Amino acid sequence: FGMSGKVSTKADVYSYGVLLLETFTRRKPTDPMFAGDFSLIQWVADELTASPDAVLEVIDGCLLDEYSGSSHTGQREAVRSITKNELLVSILQVGLLCSRESPRGRTNMRQVVADLKKIREKLSILETANMARN
Repeated sequence: FGMSGKVSTKADVYSYGVLLLETFTRRKPTDPMFAGDFSLIQWVADELTASPDAVLEVIDGCLLDEYSGSSHTGQREAVRSITKNELLVSILQVGLLCSRESPRGRTNMRQVVADLKKIREKLSILETANMARN
């Protein structure tokens, strides 16, 4: 229902945004850390506003394990890490665009699909480049 409690397409967009944030942060909106006006949405927005590097503070560590277990150092590894962080930030930003308080301020699902396809394409290119280097 979103913030208004009414069933609508915009409420579905809101719910999808919250689901996306839940999936990537592994936090529920009902988590004890979210009390009063402080919410999952506010937490993610505050962290990303503070610094794009803060994505590591909000993303579920299990999603990062695949990459953080590597002991490789060097410029290539740093570039890959930055790119992965940028993709994670992009996904969280889609979730935030979906879950804006005002229904009019929310994106639409057509745009969400387009944005997620672009992110998937970038990830595919990155993974292909990584496989070629290994």
